[in-house]
Amino acid sequence: MKLLAVKDWNQFQHYGKRNPPWIKLHRATLDDYAFCALSDAAKGHLILLWLYASQCDGKIPYDVPFLERKLSCTGIDLDLYVEKGFLIDPHGSSDKPVRG
Repeated sequence: MKLLAVKDWNQFQHYGKRNPPWIKLHRATLDDYAFCALSDAAKGHLILLWLYASQCDGKIPYDVPFLERKLSCTGIDLDLYVEKGFLIDPHGSSDKPVRG
């Protein structure tokens, strides 16, 4: 299964153990133009993706239907997060995410 990595995960989430009960949400996120330009729903989805990634060493599956079920939401746009640089393909593949 193809995975996407959260950009700068190790820089901002420097806890020692895997699967922590929380993630760090830095105040500087409010100064990130790309984050502020997202719709409110997209901001919420991104934060949910970050929470999910905390269980998986900063990675998420490139599978929209699975993520929407897991996170109990609809309309996740992984392409948007890749385009804006929030998620990166560690292998540089141009594969599109699995759609429902």
